[in-house]
Parts: sequence; structure tokens; C-alpha cells
Amino acid sequence: MEKRQRIQSNDDAYNCDSLHRISEFEIEGNRFKFNKVLTAAIFHFMRSRLNLIESKSDTVSLTNISAETFRHFLDTNIYNYGNGLWGYEHLSEIWETAHVLKIPSLIENCETQVGKMISLETFDKIYAKANAYQSNRILCKARNFLLHMFRLVQKVGLMRILTFEDLIYAVASEELRIKNEDIVLRSMFEWAEYNQMQLQENLVEVSQKKTKLDNSVPCKEDVEGDPSSKFSKLLRASRYGLASVECLVELSKHHLCEQDKEAKLVITEAISYKLERHIHGYWPHYALHRNCHVRHVGVSASKDQVSALVLEMDDWKDLPKCSLHAKITNLSIFDDELYVISSLEFQSLLFVFTNKEWKFVSEISGSDFIVLSKGRCIYIIDGKNCRIKCVMPKTTPVLHSEIKFPDMMRNPESALDYDKSILIFCSTDSDEKLAVISLDVPEHKWTDCGHLEGSAKNLVGFRNETKYFILQRDGAISQVLRNQDDSIGFILIKRLWSIQNSLRGAFIYNDVLYIYGDTPIEPSCFRAVSGLFWKIDYWFADQETSNFVHWFVPSVDLWGNGALERSESYYDFYFLPNPNNDQRAISGP
Repeated sequence: MEKRQRIQSNDDAYNCDSLHRISEFEIEGNRFKFNKVLTAAIFHFMRSRLNLIESKSDTVSLTNISAETFRHFLDTNIYNYGNGLWGYEHLSEIWETAHVLKIPSLIENCETQVGKMISLETFDKIYAKANAYQSNRILCKARNFLLHMFRLVQKVGLMRILTFEDLIYAVASEELRIKNEDIVLRSMFEWAEYNQMQLQENLVEVSQKKTKLDNSVPCKEDVEGDPSSKFSKLLRASRYGLASVECLVELSKHHLCEQDKEAKLVITEAISYKLERHIHGYWPHYALHRNCHVRHVGVSASKDQVSALVLEMDDWKDLPKCSLHAKITNLSIFDDELYVISSLEFQSLLFVFTNKEWKFVSEISGSDFIVLSKGRCIYIIDGKNCRIKCVMPKTTPVLHSEIKFPDMMRNPESALDYDKSILIFCSTDSDEKLAVISLDVPEHKWTDCGHLEGSAKNLVGFRNETKYFILQRDGAISQVLRNQDDSIGFILIKRLWSIQNSLRGAFIYNDVLYIYGDTPIEPSCFRAVSGLFWKIDYWFADQETSNFVHWFVPSVDLWGNGALERSESYYDFYFLPNPNNDQRAISGP
């Protein structure tokens, strides 16, 4: 025990004449130089192994080591957590040795220990070696570290060393732990700016080399992996729609946006979305929250109870009740908040759900409305009194105004937020034809958009990032188009079913079309639409319910209230391509 203690701890052990003469070791024919501490450890391990600790003889070689002996040294020393000598500095040299020797088991052992040492202090060194060795195991651990420590990695300036593949993996990941998406967006600009500088330096170097050789002019293709060409792809993969308007406006003036038109378009798109996000209840992929603290839900109401369908869980949760709610008839999303209209005979009340409770907003005369939000107002279409009531819920006091129906407009049944207009669908004398009226916002200009086949009753609208659609009660999906002469047109895309169905709402979330109706529908009726949605989630209820809207809500506002208990059925169908390149429905779980 005394001898072992002397070998590991006594500084005199490192100063013996034999140790001073050792500058390198030969392992399996390869020569290696190690740092002082590692050299001393190997030297004394070999002396101990050869029973020469007390011997003064140097006739036995201590520097020619077999791979098996080297592995035994590692098992005895380097993997012992109680040994304070072994840090990343030493493991790094062992890891390099393992790759030179090409011993799989040794490489695996090294990676096991190196993976446990990833920290802010060692990240850059480990990451560089992992890329040099193409170690997928360590790179996976580095990516996981990046997802959980993104803010700190960015703060200490390590973001610039990431490869394009690893950075795009992080910014696109659902698992990225970040509270402020401004940080993510700025990190991508920093990465692109640094790599652009590196590219320019490389181009200068290539240019100098080519000038010496043949005086030829350098081109970008001489340097592989142009980072600037990948910048817009990085932005598209991120959640840039969650960044603040201030950050987006600042970055829109960045020189990278001036150089890359696609990057400029991405930032401009995000600014437009942020400024108009309360116009509609649609969240594109770039504006979906990453973490489980926020849930995207479909919201509907029955009598005085508002309930939310948690989309990722296919589970209904009740929101708290309000004693002032009589019969909830309409829901609307304005400025990312849920508003409801509760009606009793000829009087209605407007409430907003905030901080897990309902707050009274305004009193509204009348009942039986069509409601949607756009611009700075909640538009309440009152067919009985031939007026549209405009409510500005964010003003104090709440402001009201009214717009009279034009003479051409009668019997409004449904409405759609479309571009800069509100499209109102009205019944006509024929059940097979409906009239379409457009109200431009904010000019409040009326336009007769002609007629459309089908019924205006229970018609619902939905959209994706760039296109708007309507779904009629007979199952017909049509795309809404604005023609060159500014008129409105409709193109039939597909008919999902052939029966009449009273629809409550529809929206697209994560390329899934969610529909709420009051009629059971055969699974064979559903068909995917290429480029629009790949799956349909259809819900129905046999009792009278309000409209159905898309919203996101903090998880704390949902959990603990209990699951919704009511007689509903659910159809879940996945659409997969078959060998004949058509679509077939497969029942989900």
C-alpha cells in the first residue's frame, strides 16, 4: 500500500532519471507523445507491472507497450473516477491514441468517458475532435447538450463553431430549451456572419494560390460549403414567428438580409405575421411553440361549458366555468386570447379568458350572431338587425361602432377572414346556390362577389400559410382566390363526403385537418389532399354546440380540471401512399 501511494501521489516519483529520459511510447508500432502527467502514469504503471518499482535496473524496456497492456492501463487508471489526475486533457490524448490504433473497444470506452465530460469549458474541444473523428456517439451527446444549454452556449460565443447540420437540428428541434426565440434568431445571424467571414478568408487564400499557379480568377465553387447559401434554410427551419417584433425589425436591416433576398423575405414574413397575428387564429409552423408549457387546442362550447381539445393528446379538458355564462353561442380568438359571447334572449355578454378566469368585456344587444376577429376589432354580424357590430376590446372604455348591411346582402349564414377582407356567405332563394359578399377592412367597402354552388349554412373556413379554403356542409373543399380584377373566385379541390353535415369549424395544425361537425361520417369518406393535409381528425357531437376554433393556452390553465365527459365519437385516419400512387385510409389507434 505504501508503494502504491508513493507511485500515485509522490511528486518525487515523476522526477526519477528513467522518467526524464522517456519522451515517447511505442504502442503497436505507433509512436505517441503524451503530457507529463500521463507519461508518468504510464511509466510507473509499467514499472509496477514488471515488478521494477524498487529496481534501479533499466535493462527492461518500459516504452514498448502492446495494445492489450495499454487497455489494461486504462481499465486500471483512466476510468477510475476516484483518481483526480484524470481530466479531459488526459482523456483527449487517450482518445486520439485509440483512433490511431483503430481499436473499437478502446474507442468506445474513451467515448463513454468523454461524453460525460461535455461542459461549457470543454464543449469546443470535444466538439472539434468528435467532428474530426466522425464520432456520431459524441456528436449526439453534443447536440443534446446544445438543446439544453443553448442560451449559455450562445452567450460564451460557441455557436460559431457548429456545423450547419447541427445548428439547423437545434433550431428546428421541439426539444430546444429556450425562453426567448430572439436568442435563437440572433444566434443564426452570428453563425452566418462568422462563417461568411471565414468563407471570404478562404476565398482570398484560394485566390492567392491560384494566382501563383495560373493567375486564374477564383470562384465560390473553389470553396466547399458556402454558409451564406444555407442561411435562409436555417431561418426557415426555426421558429422565427415567435421572435419579438423589435428583434425582427432590427435584423431586417442586417447586411445579411440585404445580401440574401430569401432571408429578407423570411424576416419580412415574420414581421407581417406578428403585426397581424390577431387577424386570424392560424399558427404556421414557424410560430408554433416548442415546449409543453403551451398547448395548441381546438375550443368549443356546449351550453355554459367551454372545453378544449388538446391536439397532441386527443384529450378534452374543461375550462373553468363562469357564473354569468348562460348559453355560449360564439367563440373567437383575438390577439391570441379567447373571447366568448354568452347570449340570453335578446341580450349578449362578451367575455375574455385570461389568467385562468373569465373577465367581462362588454354588453352587446341582440343574439344569434356570426363572429370573427380581424384587425383591431371583433366583428359581430347581426343578421336580424342587418348590421355588423365592431367591438374594439383592447380600448378603455371598449369602443363600439356599427356598419349597415348593403341592400344586396340578405340572410348571412357564415363568414371567412380572407386576406384584407371578410367574406360573408348568404342564403338565397335556392338551396343549391349561395351569394358571396366581401367587406374590405379597414375601409369597410362592400363588394358583390357573385354566387357559388351549394349551401351557405354551416360553411366553415380554414387556411394554411399561403392559401385560404372553405368547407361546405356537403363535404366540398374549395380554394378561395383573388383574381387579377380583384374579384373573388373559388376552385373546387375535393369532396370529402356526400351527406349534409352541420359543421362547427375546421382548421389545419401540423398538416392535420381538424373538423368538428354534428354527424357521424363513414371512414371511407375521408381522403387526404396532397400538399394541403395528410390526415383528418374528425369530431362530432350530437348536442348543440358553438363554433370550433384553434387556440393555444398555457398548460396550467388546462391541467387539474378533469377530462371532458360527454357523448362524442372520434375518427382518426392516417393516409399513406399505396403502390398504385393513390391514397388509401388506414385506421389509427
